[in-house]
Amino acid sequence: MSINIRLINKSDLSAVVAIQDSCYGDELFEDASLIQRRLASQPDSCWLAENHSKEVLAYLFSYPARDKQVAALGSEFPRHTEAELLYLHDVAVGQNARSLGLASRLLGYAEQHAVALGFSRLALVAVQGSVPYWQKRGFVVVNLSSPEATRALASYSGQNAMYMQKSLAR
Repeated sequence: MSINIRLINKSDLSAVVAIQDSCYGDELFEDASLIQRRLASQPDSCWLAENHSKEVLAYLFSYPARDKQVAALGSEFPRHTEAELLYLHDVAVGQNARSLGLASRLLGYAEQHAVALGFSRLALVAVQGSVPYWQKRGFVVVNLSSPEATRALASYSGQNAMYMQKSLAR
């Protein structure tokens, strides 16, 4: 199957929201207007995978962030003048595309983007029992010490949320 990876644009948002709805429970829902604002704030770090028919199969939203900082569920992407890493806020693959390796391909784009920005690490919050998945891709659990980051992580309540980072080769 021919797969194209490209930056997300505004016309893709309904397909992105549909994938989000199919992948996450109600407690992780983030509305379309928030997703649109996030895309507008970080248009160069949000990608999707589509097939030859232009059907959106998977997506990844990311933004430059500070070390051990977490965006609370449902919040705007923060803007950091002194970002230290690329934070992967949301990676989702539609049900009909789970065996195509799309999350790994999107991760590769994020890694290249991070290195181009001068970063040597990625970070994310693993939810829905996905820690082992991310560990297989080189991420390790990192403990958070600041009260703000701990509160933001708690916004993913009931999800066994864990903050993780991955070092990148430059």
